[in-house]
Amino acid sequence: MNKIRDEISYEQLCAGVESEARLLAGILRDVGPEEPVGTCPGWTSSHLMAHLFQAFTWAAGLVETRAKEFLPPHLFVVEGDEERWATHGGTWPEYVNDLIKVSFDEVAEFDGGEARARWVLAAADSLVVALRDAGPDGDVWNSVGADGTRFWASWGALETMVHRADTELLLGRAPDALRLRSDLSVESVRLWLQMITAPGAEAFFGPRLAAMAGEGESLRFRATDVADVAEAEWLLLRTPEGLALAAEDDDRRAGTTVSGRAGDLLMLLKRRVPMKQAAVDITGDARLLEHWLANVMA
Repeated sequence: MNKIRDEISYEQLCAGVESEARLLAGILRDVGPEEPVGTCPGWTSSHLMAHLFQAFTWAAGLVETRAKEFLPPHLFVVEGDEERWATHGGTWPEYVNDLIKVSFDEVAEFDGGEARARWVLAAADSLVVALRDAGPDGDVWNSVGADGTRFWASWGALETMVHRADTELLLGRAPDALRLRSDLSVESVRLWLQMITAPGAEAFFGPRLAAMAGEGESLRFRATDVADVAEAEWLLLRTPEGLALAAEDDDRRAGTTVSGRAGDLLMLLKRRVPMKQAAVDITGDARLLEHWLANVMA
């Protein structure tokens, strides 16, 4: 197991979800419901809040029920009309966006930012309660097929921190003022790369991910703000079958290497900061990174 993963415990991840959710809620109190979210094209803050409510509620439901197989979000976040959602013929992103519209109407009914913030925070708290009750070794379905409840603790930290960054950027704060925790950022980068290289990832990230198939081209991502940089770097290979994470001891020279603080790597990989504005060092063939950012949905 990667040493960096060992440095952040399950309880620290749960506490990270909790603290990030409170920071997020504090910002949402001051954001109008129709404010456009520039880092989520086409979304207003109401879309973002509806998405957060549904994401936290879905994850909490999976953990609470100890689901052993995939259960779609609509089972936990909407009532009735099961046939409509069970027969939804769109892609995962299309399904999620259509589902968001249901809770979007609920956002419009809240009286003021305080009520909207409490709604999102309560959903985040329900996830944290479920995670703590289940413990770190719970056997729960997830998209990578490993780590059970720890996956959902890491996912919760990733989801909350990235969308907290969305709201801060919405308010005009500079990327270097986001105060992203190094330990949570390292774990979030690790999880994100694991998610997009898992078997069947195209189902969740869209067909463009298939464009990442290749003939062995490689990209290395390296977090520089940890005690042992060698334990916080990841080599991604473009194989004929698609993206793959190389073994931790694979020290081959990468076609492109991207180095920077873990939080800055996370903002780049999640496309919250454009490549040319990211506080990272890029060596090698930058076109490989450009191709990545064009095809890996964030």
